[in-house]
Amino acid sequence: MWATSGKMVIYLTIKTQKPIKIINDCDALIDEVDVASAILWASKVPTPSIHHVYQYGNYAGVTVNGEKTHVHRLLLEWQMNQKLPRGMFVHHLNENKMDDRLSNLAIMVGKYHTSHHMAGAKFTQEHKAKLSEANHRRAGTKQKKRRNLPVTRIVEAYKNGSSVNSLAIRYHVDWTTIRARLDENPELLEARNGRNL
Repeated sequence: MWATSGKMVIYLTIKTQKPIKIINDCDALIDEVDVASAILWASKVPTPSIHHVYQYGNYAGVTVNGEKTHVHRLLLEWQMNQKLPRGMFVHHLNENKMDDRLSNLAIMVGKYHTSHHMAGAKFTQEHKAKLSEANHRRAGTKQKKRRNLPVTRIVEAYKNGSSVNSLAIRYHVDWTTIRARLDENPELLEARNGRNL
């Protein structure tokens, strides 16, 4: 503010948004016009006219409002005109994590997204132990305790005609625990030929 001869003069600075130029540093497959529009949609204030798309983890990323975000997530939020709800994930249809064209993106519920990517996966006992240990360290999660059961006795009893439910009652566990132990032992293949678990 400046005062001149009793009158107050106010100077305002008007900021206008310049067109955004996208520089693709990671060779991601993107539509630059869509990315620029999504950045403008998400920006709370006028944003720099140059934005770099870079490798952010395994995906393409961009900085908006001073925060790093994945391009695929930003694009679908812009397309939906809202933030993605918790538990919703963006899936790359062609499995290429660097292909962030809108035609390659779809929204999936978390558990279906995970099961889609994990279909057919086989884990070694060592890998299962590492996953279990990581889950135990994770704050706020409660893990079921794995019971040590006499697998050879369970196998013999099952071969001799005991049902899964009767074995579960005998060892004070859920029937799914007995079923899992039976499935983990390939020597049961012969015994299971004529029986349904």
